Amino acid sequence: MILSLRERVIMQIDIHSHRLYVKTGQIQFLALDPLCPSDFKNLSDLYQRGISLSVGVHPWKTINWAMVHKDELQQILSDPRISMIGEIGLDKVCPVPFREQQQAYEAQLEMADLLRKPVLLHVVHTMAEIIKSPKIHLNVPAWIIHGFRGGRQEAQQYIAKGFYISFGMNYKPESLTACPLDRIFLETDDSGGNVNDLYIQVATLLKCPVEQLENQIEMNFRSIFPTLL
Repeated sequence: MILSLRERVIMQIDIHSHRLYVKTGQIQFLALDPLCPSDFKNLSDLYQRGISLSVGVHPWKTINWAMVHKDELQQILSDPRISMIGEIGLDKVCPVPFREQQQAYEAQLEMADLLRKPVLLHVVHTMAEIIKSPKIHLNVPAWIIHGFRGGRQEAQQYIAKGFYISFGMNYKPESLTACPLDRIFLETDDSGGNVNDLYIQVATLLKCPVEQLENQIEMNFRSIFPTLL
């Protein structure tokens, strides 16, 4: 029997977090670093506890990218317990040479394309480069800009190109209100907070019931990760 939205329990989704903090009725995507062996020590245990896993080499850590064993990384990302690749991306503010960032970014997008896994993107002053990626990597099922702090116009450009936008604890209200609900995710990132507080804050800003926001973000989640709920 298929339950109606009123009959089933609606989940709160935290699409990106570096800190494990999840309560009943919530799903958290925990980001793990493939270059840090300790991050993977309890991988199975985390998965069995209902935590969804996101793995990728952050642009800040792509220094000497040529030294990273790409085949080993692809083997890690092929693990069915890893549902999303990220956070990956490009950052013109960090000290890592941009060419090395690009090499790492493109290599991981190729893996996402091959594995048909969504990506979560770190973007700092690199919208022009990032926005071209979906035209090249056609098998990546979804593109999520994480921790978006840009303006309304930038948000609208991403949305027009089919990106999802994830808002964290810091955002510009005018950007959030410009984003259609079917393109929104929420995240705690490294704040250590609980996503429930963010749902309440955002619902208040959008002048909608928290339940409506929960329902729509869950539908966004189901459209990308149909087997995780």
